[in-house]
Amino acid sequence: MSRRSGEEKDSRFWLANIAGALLLAEGARVIAKADACSLAPSSPALGLSMLPGVMMLNRLPLAGVVGMVASLHGFVLSPSKALDNAKSWPWPILTAGICGYLMTTKQRH
Repeated sequence: MSRRSGEEKDSRFWLANIAGALLLAEGARVIAKADACSLAPSSPALGLSMLPGVMMLNRLPLAGVVGMVASLHGFVLSPSKALDNAKSWPWPILTAGICGYLMTTKQRH
């Protein structure tokens, strides 16, 4: 990533990198444990599991929204199973919080 003239690395920069890394870890977990995530091994969703992390790291528009949806989709589809999974893998909750922060602090020009 090249630094633009006058661009400083503020807290949003570092939080976006952390959120991107966590989203990539969640995507890798989905690929590695497709059966635990209720996906068939040949599911097309497996190919898209890394997309939110890549979007966040590349600072694409709406990456925060996609990251939030990717983080919290389990809580919408099957809340009880997601709460049980959160005990051993709590990172989607943290990622959703970071994505929410990034969305609310975005400065639009």
